[in-house]
Amino acid sequence: MNYQKTMLKVLGQKFLVEFINLKEKIMADLSDLNKFKDETNQALRYKSQDGFVRVPIYRGFGEIETFHRAVMDESNGKCVILGGYIRFMCSPHPRPARAEDVDLYCPEQADFEKMVKFFSKMDMTIKHENDVAITYTNFESDHPFFPCPEVQLIKPMAQGVIVTQGSLEEIISNFDFTVIRIGLLSRTHALADADFTHDETNKLLRIKNIHCPVSSLYRVMKYRLKGYWPPSSLIVAILQDWNNRPEDYKKEIVDFFVKAENQKLEQEEIDRMERLLRLTD
Repeated sequence: MNYQKTMLKVLGQKFLVEFINLKEKIMADLSDLNKFKDETNQALRYKSQDGFVRVPIYRGFGEIETFHRAVMDESNGKCVILGGYIRFMCSPHPRPARAEDVDLYCPEQADFEKMVKFFSKMDMTIKHENDVAITYTNFESDHPFFPCPEVQLIKPMAQGVIVTQGSLEEIISNFDFTVIRIGLLSRTHALADADFTHDETNKLLRIKNIHCPVSSLYRVMKYRLKGYWPPSSLIVAILQDWNNRPEDYKKEIVDFFVKAENQKLEQEEIDRMERLLRLTD
């Protein structure tokens, strides 16, 4: 609970600061006509594409090879590694941002439970768990899966707009940024959003799904630290999504962060907020 509370408090503080900074950025961009024209022209030069394409792997498979092979054998090839680490593997950028963890998804609950038992059998230690994922501690050098990064086993669900189960394409279709809408197919290729190569090369954040504006803004902050650029249109879309949310939804989130600053939080409150924010990292 202490880990969850600390993470959510930090997120609340960062959100308020970054919210103000990003609002100032938008106003500055809009007042700078030349910069606004440049950004508009760039958007006109490249048209966002629909669908998914196969992309090559350039690096990083060796680090996860043993882990990946074991997961494929245990799940009969059904569980898949998606998201940030595969972005790193397939990035055409000469200096790609590394990923901190490996996100493993399962097509259904039975496969998830099988992975939990398998990881226990492999002496993988749970670092923390919430309603969204189980995060395991880093592997020691004598573990068979070393040097695979920290593993997050995502819990399968299909609740409203949130989908973390099904086929590889069904799951990544639900992801937000084009640069992480990607999943491992083989040791040589991955399936990626059609905009992946353009946006990853240019370190551009393009969003295709907003599940929660607060967590989306948090993720913008996270990827800014990795060197990605959020165009004004992305920030406007997030702010507009927040404005369009029901008042009860906004009040619950704001009240939570206010209370987190001054009072002890119950575990039930923390769990509910994590469900609202859909935090997996």
